[in-house]
Amino acid sequence: MKLGIVLDNKVNKWALQRFEPLKEHIDIKVFVGERNDYDVSYIDLNKKFLTHSEEILLALKGIKTAYKRVLRAPYKKLDFYYFSLKKYLSGMDIIYSCDITRSAYTLASLKDSLNFKFLLSWWENIPFRAVFDDRTNFQKKYVMSKVDMFLPFTEMAKRVLEIEGVEKNKIAVIYPGVDTERFKPGDKPKTLMSKYNIDEDCFVILYVGKLVSWKGVHNLIYLAKILTNKGFKNFVIAVAGRGAQKENMIKLIKESKTEENFRFLDFISYEEMPDVYRISDLFILPSYPIMTWQEQFGMVLIEAMATGKPIISTMSGAIPEVVGNAGILIPPGDFFALTNAVVDLIENSNLRDTLGKIGRERVEKLFNASQNAYKFFNLLHEIMERRK
Repeated sequence: MKLGIVLDNKVNKWALQRFEPLKEHIDIKVFVGERNDYDVSYIDLNKKFLTHSEEILLALKGIKTAYKRVLRAPYKKLDFYYFSLKKYLSGMDIIYSCDITRSAYTLASLKDSLNFKFLLSWWENIPFRAVFDDRTNFQKKYVMSKVDMFLPFTEMAKRVLEIEGVEKNKIAVIYPGVDTERFKPGDKPKTLMSKYNIDEDCFVILYVGKLVSWKGVHNLIYLAKILTNKGFKNFVIAVAGRGAQKENMIKLIKESKTEENFRFLDFISYEEMPDVYRISDLFILPSYPIMTWQEQFGMVLIEAMATGKPIISTMSGAIPEVVGNAGILIPPGDFFALTNAVVDLIENSNLRDTLGKIGRERVEKLFNASQNAYKFFNLLHEIMERRK
């Protein structure tokens, strides 16, 4: 069985770790664009690197098709290495992609001529959201008609697909997973604590993710201010991530005089992330929904849970499905409720330990990358059997 993986320029370790356990059983090849957003050196799978120079040469050999797909296309940049993929996907049995992207559009266009089965993972949990962007909606209508099996990452995303008219027999939920041997409980790493100037006896609250408004990051500053007003002093909020709201966060921190309580870790490589979670005493994801987005899963939640950290998050999108009873969930945007939940966990170490253990057990049961890889493996075999 030959499996190709095409994920635009979003090929990364955390998305592909659930495929790595299958490399001894399936011939897997990951296609990596020249401008990929992430370091792929840590990915333990065969990789084929696509280049713009080869794409141009191949396009010149099929100039009529190139004219149609580039100059006559209704929108710019609809395709992802169309001619290179047409060459290198030949002979593949199954091709996997994710969401409505250039990759998915290109694969849908090549599916019939190359005769492969097309699998598409699905994060989206707001029905018909693509209608707000004409280009995406154009791609989506074509892609949806060509997919053989949709693989939503949550039950919530599955229900959204059903609302949009996808037949139930074309949907199979397979949760994302983490490497539970790497993400596991452990002592606070002293070198990392020292690097970020955090005292060993300090209570550490961690946020990991993009610094964007819909992740509710401004609530972290309100949390810090209310905690200091309540007399809590020996705590730090560690923020790992980059984004457009960092400047506004710094303004709020300065205005609220909570500079001493924040540490910006900026971008951390995925290889370092297990230790980043271990420096913390609890993990917070204060996301809130907007018209075109709500939390689709929250990989950071299961990474934190795998390392045994109690969770505080919000009742937004798929978060309740992911966290279950491993944390405290509050109304989105309610920074007073957020503060009360944090105080409860600061003052109750037994509750922190209990939630941490529940979270670890939940990850081992539902979000173990190796276990979920074999669920995917079994699905591939079912698809191949139907193909005979």
